[in-house]
Amino acid sequence: MIKQLLSHAFKGLPLSLLDRLSQLESNPTASRIVRLGVRNRNVTICNGVGAGLKFNAGSSNPDYALGTNEYPVQQALARYLKPGDTFYDIGANIGFFTVIGARLVGSTGRVYAFEPVPENAASLQRNADLNQFHHVTVFEKAVSCSQGKGELLLTHHPGGATLSIADQPPDMKGAIAIDLVSIDRLIAQQKLAPPAVVKIDVEGAELDVLHGMSQTIKEFKPAIICEIDAQHKENFMHKNQEFEAFMRALGYEITTLKPAYPATGWHVGHTVATPSAA
Repeated sequence: MIKQLLSHAFKGLPLSLLDRLSQLESNPTASRIVRLGVRNRNVTICNGVGAGLKFNAGSSNPDYALGTNEYPVQQALARYLKPGDTFYDIGANIGFFTVIGARLVGSTGRVYAFEPVPENAASLQRNADLNQFHHVTVFEKAVSCSQGKGELLLTHHPGGATLSIADQPPDMKGAIAIDLVSIDRLIAQQKLAPPAVVKIDVEGAELDVLHGMSQTIKEFKPAIICEIDAQHKENFMHKNQEFEAFMRALGYEITTLKPAYPATGWHVGHTVATPSAA
């Protein structure tokens, strides 16, 4: 009850004030006010590549509503996406990068957003609708190496759900059955336009996604922006090495983006793979 009252009270605070409070990173009270102030609230993003877009972060990361989430990834999208392009957001969560991508490709482009958690997919669609982005198509499915059925491990953290074939998350709260799709298969069935840029954030199932789109990569040469994360440094480094080896074998060059989370105990990195010039 107290949390609901505080959330209602802080909803009236101007977004500019919440933005300033969010910069007080070491102040837990300011952080709590920001989280409650943007909770379940339609706002206009005031920072980053998404500035000016409308967004509702629900009870998720307030950095989405403020536009401060993962600046290096935002900048990579702005660099590689052009008007008229097709963008795949694989592991789209509630749609922060989906709506940024939709703006960058414009109404002549296409965005396909894949998100298997039902609540996240519903929020994703609402955020696309808030911006009247009719060129966004949401798939409530998980991308993998083949089509069929799979098990998704749910987490208390809204963006932490992962397929059961990956590492079990530390804050797991349950599991649901989900549909699996392969990018190669969907393109072969002419259900998708080929991508210019692909963003992958799938909590440990990256190689399965890549194996399921290897023909697409060979034929259409999209830029690929991939998040790798792990609790332990050794596992993080191993996952990075696997990703880089897979992409180099397909004739790609690797660029590591600046850290988006330099001060956290969890290891998170973002890598861009682009076709070699030679």
